[in-house]
Amino acid sequence: MEKNNQTSSNKSLSIRISTDGLSFCAYEPALQQPYSYKEYAVSPIVSMAANVKEALMTEPMLKAQYQRVNVLVGTPEFTTVPSAEFDREKAAGLFQFVFPKTAGRHVSYNVLRRSGVAIVFGFDKNIHQLLLDDFPRARFYASASTLIEFFSEKSLIGSGRKMFVYLHEGELSMRLGQQAQEMTLYCFDQGRLAFVNTYPVRGTNDCQYYILNVWQQLGMDQYDDGLSIVDDSGASQQLVERIRYFVRNATLADRTDDFRDTLTHGNQLLPYDLQTLLVCGF
Repeated sequence: MEKNNQTSSNKSLSIRISTDGLSFCAYEPALQQPYSYKEYAVSPIVSMAANVKEALMTEPMLKAQYQRVNVLVGTPEFTTVPSAEFDREKAAGLFQFVFPKTAGRHVSYNVLRRSGVAIVFGFDKNIHQLLLDDFPRARFYASASTLIEFFSEKSLIGSGRKMFVYLHEGELSMRLGQQAQEMTLYCFDQGRLAFVNTYPVRGTNDCQYYILNVWQQLGMDQYDDGLSIVDDSGASQQLVERIRYFVRNATLADRTDDFRDTLTHGNQLLPYDLQTLLVCGF
């Protein structure tokens, strides 16, 4: 695809691909408002790869020149390996072992130095090739990778262990014709990842069950340890109130506070995981 001749100096592009969504964020530091964000209207009757192909052909933001391009992939198909034991040559085999029923996946990985783990993840190989054709130097990150690095830093604030509850869009249910929701739990002990897993949920009862079950399994303290819920929809107040019956330090994440000292501060349009990608220095 032809790119326009607009200077690429210091400009960067972040592309976010989730189970049923596609969005873009351009960063141009010379502008007073350096971030430009757009959600692409995906067609539900064609594949995500077809949507990506169409966006690459029609979206002006994707036709500019950029010094750096990051692709954020929201997928539940990821697994963790301690950094000291990670072998990049074995990443594809590990992914196939953990997810034996998946096919047509490109396998990638992110090594997270701060939290001491590597994230091995897979996503549609057609999407990977389409993006590489247009952006040969693009770097690919799992949504879980950016969240782990961000939460790892936050977990060092105060004392005790921390659990972060991230509510997000789930796999599209073709049978029901509606979107499911998923919840990923991230637990840390002194900045180190102690537990991560994703659960399909259908309401507050499901969320409460999984949260308290994992809390008990890890032996977390209801008085000294902390829990924070991140929900872009803002519909988790009831969940927080229920959890507080069992966990004293349960709160809803305050995005204004989380990103207070960053250039993304105040930009409520950006998905939470995309903001963590922009501020974690990937």
